[in-house]
Amino acid sequence: MSKRSSFEIKEKILKHLKSNSMTYAQLERKINTGFETIKSNCEELEKFGFVEIKKIEKHERNGRFYFQIKITEKGLEFFKNK
Repeated sequence: MSKRSSFEIKEKILKHLKSNSMTYAQLERKINTGFETIKSNCEELEKFGFVEIKKIEKHERNGRFYFQIKITEKGLEFFKNK
C-alpha cells in the first residue's frame, strides 16, 4: 500500500464531515490513519476555513473533554467545484 498524500487525507476528512460532525477518534477510525495525522490535517483545514474545531468540555458518557470537527460552508464549496 502506498503512502497517501496530505491532500488525499484532507479530502477524505472533508468527505466524511459532509454528512455530520465527528471527533478526532471517529475520523481516525474512518480514514484509517493515526491520531496525530488527523489532528494536524484538521488544524490546517481550520486555518484555511474549511472546518471548525470546537472543544466540548464534558462528554456525556465519560465526563472527559473532546474535540468536535464540523465542516464549514467554505468546506462544502470545495465539493461543488469538483
